[in-house]
Amino acid sequence: MSGTRESSERIAPSPRPPAARLVIRWTLVSASLALVAALIVDRWIGAHQLEEARDDVSRGMAPTAAALRSAVDRRVALLEGLRSFAAAQPSRARLDAEFPLFAQGIVLATNGVRALQFNEGGRIVATWPLAGNEAALGYDLLSDPRPVVSGGMRRAMATDSLVVTGPIALVQGGEGLLVRRRMAPRSGFPEVAAIILDVPAIVEEVGIPDAGSGLHLEIRDRDRAWFGGDSAGSAQSPESLHVSVPDGDWLLLGSPREGWRARTASARLTTRAASVGFVLAVTLLGVLIGMRQARFAEAVTAGESRLGVALRAGRMGTWELDVAADRLHFDETGAAILGRPRAEVDGSLEELFKYIHPQDAAFVARVFLEMLASDRPDYYLEHRIVMPDGEARWVVVNGEIERDASGKAVRAHGIISDASDRRAIEARARHLERVETIGTMAGGVAHDFNNLLTAMIGFTEFALEELPDAPDDPRIASVRADLQEVLRVAARARALTGQLLAFSRGTASEPRAVPLAPTLRDMEPLLRRLLGQRIALVVDVGDGEGSVWIDPSQFTQVVLNLVVNARDAIAEAGEVRIRLRTLASGAPRPAGAPEGAWMMLEVADTGVGMSDDVRRRIFEPYFTTKERARGTGLGLSVVFGVVRAAGGETQVETAEGRGTTFRCYFPPFVGEAPVARTSGAHRARPSGAFSPRDQAGAGK
Repeated sequence: MSGTRESSERIAPSPRPPAARLVIRWTLVSASLALVAALIVDRWIGAHQLEEARDDVSRGMAPTAAALRSAVDRRVALLEGLRSFAAAQPSRARLDAEFPLFAQGIVLATNGVRALQFNEGGRIVATWPLAGNEAALGYDLLSDPRPVVSGGMRRAMATDSLVVTGPIALVQGGEGLLVRRRMAPRSGFPEVAAIILDVPAIVEEVGIPDAGSGLHLEIRDRDRAWFGGDSAGSAQSPESLHVSVPDGDWLLLGSPREGWRARTASARLTTRAASVGFVLAVTLLGVLIGMRQARFAEAVTAGESRLGVALRAGRMGTWELDVAADRLHFDETGAAILGRPRAEVDGSLEELFKYIHPQDAAFVARVFLEMLASDRPDYYLEHRIVMPDGEARWVVVNGEIERDASGKAVRAHGIISDASDRRAIEARARHLERVETIGTMAGGVAHDFNNLLTAMIGFTEFALEELPDAPDDPRIASVRADLQEVLRVAARARALTGQLLAFSRGTASEPRAVPLAPTLRDMEPLLRRLLGQRIALVVDVGDGEGSVWIDPSQFTQVVLNLVVNARDAIAEAGEVRIRLRTLASGAPRPAGAPEGAWMMLEVADTGVGMSDDVRRRIFEPYFTTKERARGTGLGLSVVFGVVRAAGGETQVETAEGRGTTFRCYFPPFVGEAPVARTSGAHRARPSGAFSPRDQAGAGK
């Protein structure tokens, strides 16, 4: 309506036009539908939010469940140590004499161990600590009025399986677990070994209750009786997780301290506020317009979310450059790839070059400026950046350039991604392929050469047998000496082909239980002759009286290769020390030694040592720092492969001018062929020949 009307002018009412009635009708219908929809969505979202809250509680309980399982398992595992200790004693008198000291070490070293016991005929015949447990000696567990105690004792005496009883109330006070297992039958020795664990100590160790978690947590035993956490019954409609423990399982219950309704209240308030806004929007704008806008917004949001997830998963970040303003912007992932906060990397293009590797900066600048000046719409760059700690990493930069009508670049944007892992994998693949090729070729050459050596040695031996026995004839003596020298050289050549065949899997391994200490003692005269008079040899087998599952010839080869390597590292006079030790689980060990029980062979020299660059490559096949006539570069590769194939690990400690120490860790033989272990993680591996793929990764 244009213009103004006089105030005195009376405007006659006119009928509401049909369009207005349609608007009112659609408004009422839209409002009704929106209200019904809002109520349905509110109910559905409420259920969904409750489900999410329960999922959050379950996820929050998982670390506690894992910690509880680990705490129990670690303590139960001590029983095997007690059984092994008893089995290792030569007599009952020795067992009785050594038991208090052994038990004291376990109790003092492990929180939550109340006592260690031996049972015989259902009675307690030995216990430590004795203080406070004197009355337990001679106690008949089979006649205990508590069925769970007497029944558990009968099960422990009748089966070889681990038996866990409890938690039960202990005579000394508190609650505990009774962990028992029958020992190997042996005349005069106890029948059952037992450990009593303190349940409150275990519960306290895993942090129950934890006020910081915001959860009510309870533990119930296998009979669903409460014994840990918040007071009984505090968890309201709780989530539950089964905690598998030896000989059964427990139940971990959890619920929010503030209650489920309060847990979802803030989210429900936000949802209902959004529902009111939705109803108002639909009422004001109309059903069709509102639904179209909602669909469009949801599609855009979902697309952006999927794009963000994909970029983060692919370690890719976005960047944007305003060419005219010379302002560069990165998202959070892009800044993380550069290793710096977002606020630090946002700035001018010149500031960005501070993070580019100095050797690549000129190249990157030249290529980027050429692309801005050309008419190309996109570009690709791959170069190095320098992280805050000085590490150089590779990145890939893809981008597009926006130009104005005159063709001048006004804006550039694209993606930056971390390419270091890809390049490392490609280099690794090329290296492994090269090592495989060398190994295959070496095996073929060694096989053919070995056949020639067999014929050479055979005919030489025939020639020696044909020589007449004439000690006074100087010509025959000279010929005999020459033929014997041929045999010695051929034997050296056969040893070299043996290393080549071992490296290329050309020989079969015949592992068996090999006692290392006697083997080293038998080798000592040979090793002294090998080192000569200028180098002293010290062989210390210490407590290393165990056995290892390995091919005897391969173990001999390991020792010889390490000793020869030590000899060649000593320029003049020096010393080579060979030590053999048994490392029990939890016992003191050298820095960096793998956890668990191991047999350790240590070969140390007082030689020149190695630089870091050499140390990183010593296990690579055919790598050597010796003259061509003195070394093949296979000795340490063979050592690494043999030890790895036997389930062990090889470590080296060295520094220039300070000598070198090699430590080979073998899993001890305990009555059956062991599985291979690396840093305590068990995984099956063949105990025979080894692969160049195993060696190629050494020292990386």
